[in-house]
Amino acid sequence: MDLIHEGKVKRIYQDPKSTDNVIIEFTDIVMGGDRKRQEEIEGKGNLACRMTEYLLGYLEGKGIDTHFLKALDGPRLLCRKVNVFPIGIVCRNIAAGSFCTRYGVEEGTVLESPIIEFFLKDDKLNNPLIIENAITSLGLVKNEILQFMQSVTHSTNYYLTALLKQQGLTLVDFKLEFGYTKDGHIVLADELSGDTMRIWDTSSDSRDRDVFGKEKGGIFEVYSKLIEVITQTKPEEVNVRKEMVQVLVNPKDGIRNPPGEVTKRALVRLGFGEAEDVRVGKVFNIFLRKPITSEVLNHLKIMNIKLLSNPISEKQEVNFK
Repeated sequence: MDLIHEGKVKRIYQDPKSTDNVIIEFTDIVMGGDRKRQEEIEGKGNLACRMTEYLLGYLEGKGIDTHFLKALDGPRLLCRKVNVFPIGIVCRNIAAGSFCTRYGVEEGTVLESPIIEFFLKDDKLNNPLIIENAITSLGLVKNEILQFMQSVTHSTNYYLTALLKQQGLTLVDFKLEFGYTKDGHIVLADELSGDTMRIWDTSSDSRDRDVFGKEKGGIFEVYSKLIEVITQTKPEEVNVRKEMVQVLVNPKDGIRNPPGEVTKRALVRLGFGEAEDVRVGKVFNIFLRKPITSEVLNHLKIMNIKLLSNPISEKQEVNFK
């Protein structure tokens, strides 16, 4: 097989049977929390592979598009080939790791709501934190796609949290990557394992890579127990998450807006003379039976043209909730 890319803990090969697919091989390398310490632990790659197979398959079953196709022999997965966006996403439910160092928060602090952080994928720059406005202004990812990624991340967080909770495990935080396929579909990529997730048990003990970074146990034993517990879960008992898309429709600049003109005159009569102009639009809150996917995005474009807005006189903006 032709090697396409070799990362820190995985190798990606071209699938000899299809140019649209790749084979991802998980290595036995374990990286320490500071990325300066690493060790090769026999069997670790196979365990990370099996966890990824189970969890990505679970998310697929809940309607989230991923690059996963099927498991192969050994620590290998067959996946769709994707062009990965240069932005990594971390979703945090509980303060831990670099988040505590960055903000001076005590580890274990439960966050009021999940926090999503973005990181520029550049090892030379040490993968720095990057804000949304910088991502879109630098042209790294379009705003609509960035919102899409956030929506899928929230859905992923919901489904993983609910699944792990069945076995008394807490999802502290996790890292995701996204990419687009040959046909332009945006999918969840990379892996989901103890290498990319922080998971605590009822005693707040780590069931992930932190046991290696903090030298608190054998990672092979921890991963073996984790995959055993995870595969005992019952995905069918996890309820569907309510998803909503908000479409804002407003008149284009330069187009007359009679409702806005009427509202402006009323405001002036009420003493709000500083109101220079008012534009009245429409808001559509659309509730969905499944997570946001590229297919949903395409349907929204058609809906906007055929029903929700007039392309000649109105402009629309899509927000994911």
